[in-house]
Amino acid sequence: MAVKDCYLRSICNGKDCEAEFCLRKYKMDSLYTAALIPENKRKHITLHIDADGTDLNEFTQLAGIEADIENFVKEGRNLFIHSSTCGNGKSSWCYRMIEAYFNKIWPGSDLACRALFVSVPKLLVALKDNIDSSNDYAKYIKEHIYEADLVVWDDICNKMGTEYEINQLLNFIDPRIIDGKANIYTSNLGKDAIYAALGERLGSRICNLSIDVELKGKDKRALAYTLQTEDKGGQA
Repeated sequence: MAVKDCYLRSICNGKDCEAEFCLRKYKMDSLYTAALIPENKRKHITLHIDADGTDLNEFTQLAGIEADIENFVKEGRNLFIHSSTCGNGKSSWCYRMIEAYFNKIWPGSDLACRALFVSVPKLLVALKDNIDSSNDYAKYIKEHIYEADLVVWDDICNKMGTEYEINQLLNFIDPRIIDGKANIYTSNLGKDAIYAALGERLGSRICNLSIDVELKGKDKRALAYTLQTEDKGGQA
C-alpha cells in the first residue's frame, strides 16, 4: 500500500510513514484481519446526519459510546442499533466502534482476536453448510466467538428465524453475556419485531440488555452512489 493510501495516515499524521517497518500498521492489520474486517473497511468512515437534523441526538449518543469504547468493552455493555431504513449508518457505526477500540488497545495488545465483525446471515448459512462439511467461516467464528472482547452481530434477524437458527445464535450470545463480554447488534427490525422473529429468550437478551438506538435517517448509500456517478460525468 502506498503511504498516501494508508488508512492510518489521518490518525498518525504520517509520523512513521517513511520508516521501513510501521509497528502500528502491522498490529492494526493483524487485529483487523482477526476481526474479519476487509481492507476496504479499515479506513475511517465519516458519517453525516440528514440536512433536517434527523438522527442528531442518536449520532451524538453513538459518538459518546465511541469515545468511551474502552470502558464500554471493559464493562461488558451491549448496544442495539436498528432502523427500518437500510444504508443510514448502522454497520458504519459498528466499523467505527471497532476502529476506536483498536486505536485504544493496539500498543499493549497481542495479536489475538480482540474483536469480531459477524455477518449474521452469512454465519447462519455457514452453520448449515457446516453440518455436512467443514465451513471455514463457521469454524473460525466458533473458535474465536467467546474470546473476543467485542462482537458485532451485523444484520441480525433479517428474516424470521428458524428454531435451529435461534438456538445457534442463543448458544453464541448467551455465554458472552454471562461472561460479561460486549456485543453490538444491528437490525432492520425494531424491538417488537425482534421478539416476534427470535422469540422471548433471545429477543430479551438483545433488546432488554442493550442500549437502544433507533436511526431514522435516509439511505445515505444511495446519495453516495449518486455523487460518485456525478463525479464521473453521470456514467454508472
